[in-house]
Amino acid sequence: MLVALRRTAVGLYALWLVAVVLLMLGRYTPLPLLPGVHSGVVLGAAVLTVVGAGKLLRDGYHRLAG
Repeated sequence: MLVALRRTAVGLYALWLVAVVLLMLGRYTPLPLLPGVHSGVVLGAAVLTVVGAGKLLRDGYHRLAG
């Protein structure tokens, strides 16, 4: 179960990185910006921010509690 969750997370992260590259290509080159790329990048950044904040809170709690 944990391995499958980790593989899913890594796969989603890789998709987010591809979306970031596509966004940059769509903005700064003559290639067209594909629909949904901007929303995917924003959603991925929000998810990564929430996960990172949760990890910081969890690590801080473990330092204080024990």
